[in-house]
Amino acid sequence: MRIQYLNGGLANQVFQYIFVRFAELYYPKGCPWFLDDSFFFIHQAHNGYELEKVFGIQANLLSHHFDADIWQELILKKQRGISIAQSFADLGFPMEMIAETENYKTHNPFNGKIYQIPSNEFHPEITQFPGESIYYHGYWINPKWFRSYKDILRKELSFPPITDAKNKQYASLISSCNSIGIHIRRGDYVDLGWELPASYYMDSIKKILRQYPDAVFFVFSDDLNWCRNHAASLGLHLSSDIIYVEGNTGNSSYIDMQLMSICRGIIMSNSAFCYLAALLDEDLQTYTEPPH
Repeated sequence: MRIQYLNGGLANQVFQYIFVRFAELYYPKGCPWFLDDSFFFIHQAHNGYELEKVFGIQANLLSHHFDADIWQELILKKQRGISIAQSFADLGFPMEMIAETENYKTHNPFNGKIYQIPSNEFHPEITQFPGESIYYHGYWINPKWFRSYKDILRKELSFPPITDAKNKQYASLISSCNSIGIHIRRGDYVDLGWELPASYYMDSIKKILRQYPDAVFFVFSDDLNWCRNHAASLGLHLSSDIIYVEGNTGNSSYIDMQLMSICRGIIMSNSAFCYLAALLDEDLQTYTEPPH
């Protein structure tokens, strides 16, 4: 049995799903894989569980394999600080954990054997780790997990058709010009101190314009007012062709990712949201990544 933790916003959920699909395709005769969706029974982060809503994915969710009363007991234990991995170990399963990030200590505290590996690296061998029951805590944001089976995964991660007039217009504009998406993540990144300096966007826009003087820039952000107010420091004033993509909030937030994924170039933020858009973009010609 292999269990992958599932949490966060849409992009994190997708990267965790990609990791599981890699494992299933890489070693099809291996143990069954489950996605631990307990996080979404406790937290109201972002827009909740979105794999099925956005991509129609029928994931093998752990909650589907328990009677409602038993699952509720596991959730109550988790609310008291006893993770799903720990609950399974307490029930006698020979559970071990592979953790990519330190936050397993708060998300999934576990007193069994833990193997820690560096974040965002590609180690396919961990998907065949020996042992009867392995719990995986990680985000696995590395392009090699995706690119190993990109043709299969792109089919599974197909966005639904755009139906509203405004986003149809954005999509038409993006497809008809030398479109460059700019992703500027604010929101919780500001509180966490993770926001990128304006100079990164300024330098990236200058670089793009040297290579593509006819570029049309499409700004995607969770704080477009801030972007407008700081257009000069971000370098947005350097082009007369700036379009702010508006209106995709709440349950329609994923449409920003969908629109970015058809741009010909992307100036990326340090967010998994735009990184996933770049991976799903079959016609991506140029992109810039922020300093690590």
